[in-house]
Amino acid sequence: MFYRIRNRILYRIGKLLKLDWENGEINYQWPSKYLPIVNIRTSGQITSNGINYNVFRKCNKVAVGLIAIGDIAIGAISIGGLSLGIISIGAIAFGLFALGAIGLGWIASIGAIALGKLFSVGAIAFSFKLAIGAVAFAKIAIGCVGIGLTAFGVVAIGNKVLGLVAIGNHGWGLIPLTVDVFRIIKNLFLG
Repeated sequence: MFYRIRNRILYRIGKLLKLDWENGEINYQWPSKYLPIVNIRTSGQITSNGINYNVFRKCNKVAVGLIAIGDIAIGAISIGGLSLGIISIGAIAFGLFALGAIGLGWIASIGAIALGKLFSVGAIAFSFKLAIGAVAFAKIAIGCVGIGLTAFGVVAIGNKVLGLVAIGNHGWGLIPLTVDVFRIIKNLFLG
């Protein structure tokens, strides 16, 4: 799916800049191929709808530059199937800020599976500070299932919790399974 979207974007860039890419490989470097600031390299054939079923398997091309776009992209700003950079966008993205199906960011990440040191958002989100997602693991976790020191969610597990099912030391919930509730019940019956 990512390649289809990428192919549509590259097709429109080629039409806009009047680059004669046709249906061949893209190999574009600016200002020169020896010192590329902008590097666009792909092995697939580009079509207007993003799909070409007549493409045989080709090896992935690596794009290296300040701004890199390609099958495998390495640069300060990188966009590709596999991307590595300060700001990286791709199916699998590694960088300070990562956006992708699998995003691994040193500072922040967004993706289906997101792993970030300070901040992460995704279906499954892991972080040391703040995570937001369907399943969130962090110091502050917000999600359907939130697991962390402070957790918010339908099922919240942690030290301080708030959720429908609250499991932890302190907190509120429709079904509170907290140490505070057990202490109150114990004091009611045992005095």
